[in-house]
Amino acid sequence: MNNILIAIPSKSRPVYSKSKELLKSAILFIPEYEEKYYSKIYDKNEFILVPSDIKGITKTRNWILKNVNFKYVVFVDDDLKQTGYWMDKENGKRKFIKIQNENIIINEFKKLFQLCDDMNYKLFSVKSENSKISQHDEKPILFQSYLTASCMGIVNDGEYYFDENFELKEDYEIGLRHIKNKGGIIAARYFSWENHHWGREGGCGDYRNDELEKKCINQLIKLYPEYVRKVEKKNSQYCIKLQF
Repeated sequence: MNNILIAIPSKSRPVYSKSKELLKSAILFIPEYEEKYYSKIYDKNEFILVPSDIKGITKTRNWILKNVNFKYVVFVDDDLKQTGYWMDKENGKRKFIKIQNENIIINEFKKLFQLCDDMNYKLFSVKSENSKISQHDEKPILFQSYLTASCMGIVNDGEYYFDENFELKEDYEIGLRHIKNKGGIIAARYFSWENHHWGREGGCGDYRNDELEKKCINQLIKLYPEYVRKVEKKNSQYCIKLQF
């Protein structure tokens, strides 16, 4: 299983693309009008230009899927904070172990894609929060859980694309659609991929606002009322709680 692309959509923050520092073989997908900024930092073989008329993260993801020759695509956000897992220590406490080897990450992606193929699933996700109580050692793989595109894999065979009616929350939508259609997803809960997200300029932050957030959340509730249990706003962030 060597036909894997790690795709990092990035916009307006070349110096913040910490994910590329870990995943050196990954390819950045950037707006073509920002080439001069990224080319100051990255070689031309490290990024691909997305046409300027492709606006927003949802359309960008679909453009990537339709314009690369890879069966397996992993989407990773560009603003990595840390990735790793919690391990029990002899004193009963837990310690976070950072993963700093690209090959370890890629091997995990390969295992998760193999599970997808075995179960005829098309999506996997890696947990996006770093809480030690959120790591399920007794259940390293969940089959009904949320999916966020901070770190997600998709079998790129044309069956699943992102719904372009969702300018935001497109990852929640495709995950719930897959669960509804196929009964589940592959949700890895034995390691995490944690991003900075809020407070950083660039990316979705260039067009994300409260009105658009509420619009996309209401669309999600309308399509999947049986899965959306509660929506809470904490400070400036909306937290969507799902039920299965």
